[in-house]
Amino acid sequence: MPTTATGRGNRRAIHRAAALLVLLIVSTADLAGGQTWGRSADQDLRVDWTAGADRRGRPLVSGYVYNQRAGSYASSVRLLVEGLDASDHLIGSATGVVFGDVPPSDRSYFEVRAPAGAASYRVTIQTFAWRAYGAGGGSPCGADRSRSS
Repeated sequence: MPTTATGRGNRRAIHRAAALLVLLIVSTADLAGGQTWGRSADQDLRVDWTAGADRRGRPLVSGYVYNQRAGSYASSVRLLVEGLDASDHLIGSATGVVFGDVPPSDRSYFEVRAPAGAASYRVTIQTFAWRAYGAGGGSPCGADRSRSS
């Protein structure tokens, strides 16, 4: 059976689709592997917070991020504060950071201005990085991680 131009075009399309599928699988496997490195963030970090207002009456979420991992600082901790209405629908969000590192087996304070008009809030850790301490000057010991609480 002779090969036509249309048949070759279909084969090329199939080969391209297969190559894209392989690329997608490989890149997704790499991301999943990065997220499962070491112990999970759920075991090591937690957020304890309360909602209130600042001196000017603006909504504020404040509290502590607890690091339960001995031997590593949690650094570059970024928080997401989501404002929810009475039906738990998202009405706004704000991000903030924990200033400084969260020491091993300790906690660090944070304050984030929260979305106005919310009936309740949800606070999650968006990203962070583990940092070792000691004579090495605190070189990073892991990639950024994401976590919800």
